[in-house]
Amino acid sequence: MSDLLSPDEIAQLFAAAKDGNLPEGPRRRARRSRSIRKVDFSRPMKLSLVEQRRFERAHGTFCRDAAASLSSELRSPLDLEVINSSQLTWQAALSDVPQPSVLGVAACEPGGTAILITVEEALMLRMIERLLGGRFGDTPTPRSLTEIDIALARRVFEDLLSTLSTVWQDLLGLSVSAQEFELHNTSLEYLPAIHAPIQPTLELTIEVRDQSASSTIVLLVPFTAIECATKSLGGSGAKYTDGLTGGEADGEDLRGALGSVRVEVCAEVGELELTIGEVLALGEGDIVPLGTAENAGIAIGERRLHVVRPGLSGKRRAVKIVERAVDEQ
Repeated sequence: MSDLLSPDEIAQLFAAAKDGNLPEGPRRRARRSRSIRKVDFSRPMKLSLVEQRRFERAHGTFCRDAAASLSSELRSPLDLEVINSSQLTWQAALSDVPQPSVLGVAACEPGGTAILITVEEALMLRMIERLLGGRFGDTPTPRSLTEIDIALARRVFEDLLSTLSTVWQDLLGLSVSAQEFELHNTSLEYLPAIHAPIQPTLELTIEVRDQSASSTIVLLVPFTAIECATKSLGGSGAKYTDGLTGGEADGEDLRGALGSVRVEVCAEVGELELTIGEVLALGEGDIVPLGTAENAGIAIGERRLHVVRPGLSGKRRAVKIVERAVDEQ
């Protein structure tokens, strides 16, 4: 069949157009728009938001302890506060470090992975001036660090890393030790060689306020340094569930988190109702019958957990758990 129209068919088509009765052609199938999701490869999310927030909050302890230690060392008050945390690539995190800065490379054990702690040069010079007997209010002139400056700056870094190691032991079961110092004006050009540029990295920014100014300390933690201990951060991601899924994993995480909380447990061996007059009449040597031992139980607050039988364990009073309380079964 030919797709060409005859003269009569063309005339009929024009007549239909004048009357507004053009035949409908075959409908074209609507083209589905593609679903496009933007992915920011400069922000690899290796830690869940819960894990990242807990890591950030735990370093509030570091800020408090480091502030106390440095304030004592410098004989002048300092205030440290975590102001930001983010997940970036190693290269992107390095580009965020304020310039100029002095820095220390530390080893995270176990594993020996390098982490980085940087201090703005202006802050380091103010601390050095204070250690040398100057005033914190003085604004030091930017200069290359002398051997004396380097020794004092190393002392500051070792103090910071010692405090950080204590916090990490409690938080992650890891320790941090000084590995290398770059205590001179640096553009951080050589540092990409420490880790791959795309290595996921947690960046923690700490503000340091003294009498004269505000500066920052930046902690760069590659994910490989804390990967073995991320379960301690309390994340509920699938890779940390140890084979459990869904509610089972959440329940185990909650049970583990609450397991070390101390509560007061009472053993009640019986109960008895008395009038106020009878209570006031009680005196030394009186015997108060409490009924049968079937009423004995262990309770937390007003919540009865177990039925028990009272007795002795050696020379100490004790109760033996018989069964769970009826309202808990």
